[in-house]
Amino acid sequence: MITVKNKKWRYTFVLIGMLLFLCSACALGRGEAESSMSHVDQGEDAKDPIEVPPSKDDTDAAKDPSPSSEQETPVKDDPTVGRIEPEKTQPESTKPFWQSETTRLTNNLISIASAGQTDYKVNGAKRGWMSKSGELYSYYDGKYITTDTLVADGYLEKGLSPSDYKILLVNGSDLVGIDGASVPSDSMDFGVFAATKQSGKYLIASSSGKVGTISEEDFNSLLAKYNQSNGKIVRLSSASAEYERILNYISLFEGRFDDYYVREIRMDNKHAVVVFSNRIDTSNIKQYILENENNFWEVVFPNAQTEYYPVTSVNRYLPNFNVELLPTYTLASWRGSIVREQGGAVAALFSAKAISSASEIVYQCATSTCAYTVLSNGSRYVCYSENGIWKAAYVTSDNGARNLLREKTGIDYGFLILDD
Repeated sequence: MITVKNKKWRYTFVLIGMLLFLCSACALGRGEAESSMSHVDQGEDAKDPIEVPPSKDDTDAAKDPSPSSEQETPVKDDPTVGRIEPEKTQPESTKPFWQSETTRLTNNLISIASAGQTDYKVNGAKRGWMSKSGELYSYYDGKYITTDTLVADGYLEKGLSPSDYKILLVNGSDLVGIDGASVPSDSMDFGVFAATKQSGKYLIASSSGKVGTISEEDFNSLLAKYNQSNGKIVRLSSASAEYERILNYISLFEGRFDDYYVREIRMDNKHAVVVFSNRIDTSNIKQYILENENNFWEVVFPNAQTEYYPVTSVNRYLPNFNVELLPTYTLASWRGSIVREQGGAVAALFSAKAISSASEIVYQCATSTCAYTVLSNGSRYVCYSENGIWKAAYVTSDNGARNLLREKTGIDYGFLILDD
């Protein structure tokens, strides 16, 4: 042990000691500050981490089940970092783009078919809606029904281009057996379908669901079944052999060989429409439709005179029938108004000195305002009420009588007029 006796040196050692203490304290403060700054920097960086691919050592460390690594709390992934878009990871060959498009089109077709079926059921008969060459057609308007029609009627939402879709009116049973078609059981009957062309084929659906996809050739063959171009329409003369043949087939159908008063027979190469009555009751007017198969006529639609909307009802049953064969008058609307004798007409004939006895009348058929009469001498007269007064006019033919009544009344009274 060294003993310092000199007071001067004692103070020197004390001063050196104090300096050494201060230096140590400064060094210690600087280290704590740097440590604190290091923690602050790490905290700021934690708000915006940088993703670094793991090294082999890090991977090995992750596999090391040491107590220290088990005690560490795993860091949750930030969903905003490295987000993967599903469609980018899916191989191109497995993307269901075509399936999605088919589903979209199918849903559109079902909507169109449902709207068309409802519109046809509610409004079709009054508007003369029918199948023309397999497509839904408005006979009175002279145009095909489109999606715009269904939108205007309030049965379909907007947005479906008319040019992209065809609205069909066909028998679902006609689709059975076509390759690619599977018809729902409740769509087998005559009803509305919708179709669109996709990849050279036709995708079809009914209101009940998807029917299938058929080739363009099969699609055209389907529509061909509803072709109504059956040749030129003619009105048969009572002197023709075919006239009598058709009446004979009607007699076979009715089971009795009656003599008929025929109003008219119109026909093409496939069908004939006959308006007639028996000779006992001229007011009991009937309208039959016959079909020619291998030169044999068969009654296929009897009592069409009961149909208030014959264009739609006959087309539903005979979709290949040319509705131009139907007369312009509708017999059902005259039910109960047709009589076999009109007193006012008989009085007019007496006034015109056309007859001297009612027994001279061999044929008469009338309504409350018009009548047609044939006398025993072959003379023909049209009688009509004008301002409450009945008048009689002599005519030379059934066409002349029909034209005169249309001129006087604006109505076709062809069902009263006996065929020449």
